[in-house]
Amino acid sequence: MRLHRRLLLAGLLLVACARKRTSEPEPLLPSLRVVLASETTFGQLGAGADVVRRSWVGPIIQVLAEETPDGVVPLPPKRIAGSKLSADALFERGLANLRAAAPQPILGDRTVKMAKANVQITRFADNHTAARLLLPELWSKLAADAGGSLFAAAPARDIIVWTTSTDENDQRALRGQARTAFQSRSYPISPAILRWTGSGWSVEDVNPVP
Repeated sequence: MRLHRRLLLAGLLLVACARKRTSEPEPLLPSLRVVLASETTFGQLGAGADVVRRSWVGPIIQVLAEETPDGVVPLPPKRIAGSKLSADALFERGLANLRAAAPQPILGDRTVKMAKANVQITRFADNHTAARLLLPELWSKLAADAGGSLFAAAPARDIIVWTTSTDENDQRALRGQARTAFQSRSYPISPAILRWTGSGWSVEDVNPVP
C-alpha cells in the first residue's frame, strides 16, 4: 500500500512539473505593444490566425503584441488567459507603451515627399511606423495646419503614406503608392485610404488592388 501511494505521489508530481514547464508565461506589461493588421493579412504576422485582436477602422484591426529582442511577436489568447487584466485593458497598456516608445513627431527626417506628388512617405527605424496611426496626438496638428484635411494609409508595418492635399493628382498618387507598398513590402496591412475625422480615422476608400 505504501509503495502504491509513493508511486501515485510521484506520478502526480511529474504531471504537475510537466504542466508547469508547458504553461505559457504571462506577458510582461512593459513589453506590450499594439500593431496593425487586417483580417486578410494578419496570418502573415508570424502567429497564424490565433492572435489577440480587436477591430479598429474598416478592414484594419489591432493586434496585441510583445516587444522582444527578436522583434514584435503577436500574442495568442493563451498568453493572456491568466492575466488579471481584461483584453481591452491590456490593449490600452500596449498603446500607452507605444506612446512612450514613439514620441517623435511625424514630420522630420523620417518623412520624405514623393518626387512628383504632394504625398509624404514616413518610415521610422523601429517596428511601429504604421502603429503610429493609433496615436491621434501625432496627427491632430498636421490636420489642423491643413484646415482639417488629412488622408493616410498603412499599407505595411514599416510605412505610412499620407497627404493633406485634396488635389486629384495627389489623391491618385496616394492610392497608387498605398497599393504598391501593400503588394511589395513585408508584413502588409491594407491599401485602404483613411480620412482624419478630428479625433481619429475613418475609411475614405478601401482602395482595392486591381
